[in-house]
Amino acid sequence: MYLPLLLLYTFSASFSDVTDFDELNKNPWQVRHWADRSFIFLSYGGDWSKNYQRVAHECKVQKLLTPTWEGPDFPHPVESRATEWGWNLRPEGKNRRECYQWMHKHYLSLIGEAQHGGGKIEEGKPFYSLTGHSWYSPHGAQWGCDMIGLETGENIIAMQAQIAFLRGAARQNRIPFYVQPSQWFGGTIPIFQEGEDEYTPHNLDEEKVLEGISKGGIAIPNGGHSPSLLARMWYVGWLSGAAIVCPENCQVNFFNGRPEQNWSQPKDKRISLSPIGKRAQKFMEVTRVHPEIGVPYTPFSIMLDEYCGFNGFPLTQPRPWNVLQPELSDREISLFLDILFPGSMYIDFIPGIDIEQEDRRLVDSPYGDSFDVLLNTAPDEVIQSYPVLFCLGKHEFNPETVDKLRNYVKSGGRLYLTYAHIEQLGSVVESLKSSGFVETFGFNPDELPKKIDIERWYTPAHWGADQATLEKRKRGVELLPYEKSFKDEVRSILLDLYDDYMPVKISGEIQFMLNRTRSGWLIGLINNHGVTKERMTPVKLDLSQKKNVEITLKYGEINGVYEWYLEREIPVDGNKFSMEIPPGEIRIVDLQCGHN
Repeated sequence: MYLPLLLLYTFSASFSDVTDFDELNKNPWQVRHWADRSFIFLSYGGDWSKNYQRVAHECKVQKLLTPTWEGPDFPHPVESRATEWGWNLRPEGKNRRECYQWMHKHYLSLIGEAQHGGGKIEEGKPFYSLTGHSWYSPHGAQWGCDMIGLETGENIIAMQAQIAFLRGAARQNRIPFYVQPSQWFGGTIPIFQEGEDEYTPHNLDEEKVLEGISKGGIAIPNGGHSPSLLARMWYVGWLSGAAIVCPENCQVNFFNGRPEQNWSQPKDKRISLSPIGKRAQKFMEVTRVHPEIGVPYTPFSIMLDEYCGFNGFPLTQPRPWNVLQPELSDREISLFLDILFPGSMYIDFIPGIDIEQEDRRLVDSPYGDSFDVLLNTAPDEVIQSYPVLFCLGKHEFNPETVDKLRNYVKSGGRLYLTYAHIEQLGSVVESLKSSGFVETFGFNPDELPKKIDIERWYTPAHWGADQATLEKRKRGVELLPYEKSFKDEVRSILLDLYDDYMPVKISGEIQFMLNRTRSGWLIGLINNHGVTKERMTPVKLDLSQKKNVEITLKYGEINGVYEWYLEREIPVDGNKFSMEIPPGEIRIVDLQCGHN
């Protein structure tokens, strides 16, 4: 018996297939485009009609980028002094609110300087706010910009968790977002020569390379990230709902050879594509042939207080606003995100013992990329668009926030509060519970040790440390019983929620993304296994790491399955089908479905 369609704002306890596309597409979840384009693949540098003209011509002819430079009125978002802000700032504040106020004032000063001649924003020009290592996307959107951006790849961890912050900020503030995957890795970027690929080994002069890194970075063979990871990040950004994906430094790394050799060639001579360029050409083909990706389906949300200041960058993790002493509430955020995206938060990573590879930037998750992060300043309409809400981190719980939570549970939402929140709210909890579904999770005070050792939460510096010290530090990051108990509890909650709210069951070691379309579901499948890359090594490909995935539609019936990357029909067995995804590759499944 098919369940009747319900509006998103009146969701029931089971959300599996009761999400109407038209309702999703007009509520805060809708994908926000830029300049009426369904999607834009464009490198930084603004209007290429003035810059990189030879590159622009090559990219147009070989169909590598969206040729926005051909439109004289196209509003290229420009960089400003509010670009690349936040990640290395140390605000002057003694508590979270003071640090927030310092950062807010600093951000506004950057915008003001730029708009009054001190930066790069011309009158009437749109600009974007870009964060990379920091987790401050919600604040850039909150404090003002035309588009919120995020750098990924690079030496930056946890792309999926950061996308949850980015997309939540875009939805909360009703602006488009931008993703910039960077090929930079440990101070190196890749260059290729004709006849070589990412698997070609080179005998590098390590001392010379390290010297180049110390001077700001170096372009080398076997440098940077693998073409596979770069491409996977492009697809993840696109399927997440990004209006623009920026392949950083593509004017160089899309092509074999060095720029000074390439751009002196006549326009009728084609410049050969590097392995990165070939993947870009395929990406452009897929996005051009299939412009409609539907609405990214993320039924689960995390709410942080606007003063929380969470920062997961490994060299400061989890120091709020980069400067404050972390508390148990900060540790809960880090562990929660590490449950959603296992291994991506570097909680167990110790420099000097663990070798930095690119593998943790994208990871498998048993729950899919199904979360967004909101601030408590989000309006009721936005908060209530998510059927499940986890409050995490330090909260002030001002009266306005409490009213929002009460309205949320009254509307049918499932609210999860930590033990610390329950204690802080006191008698308010009973009124919340009388209004709807409220559950408790988190660090159980009965299980906490008398003394909390916060030093083990940090990623310590390793320069000059001997091997015995490093090994001791490695043992020190092992989770303690109260942390293991937290993880076990959260996993149990999430598995139950997955059963209730996800329309498909996906079995296999795979990263997956789910978008609602007019005719069914679009499923992005990303195999992050089998590709090994360090900052000065060729790519190693393990062909045994192909993944077999079985997908079952839980409600309704499958009318057809078509895969976009290979452009082929997929055979269906009743309400399920299977696929094999090679190591480091992606597949995009268009699942057409009807209802019983």
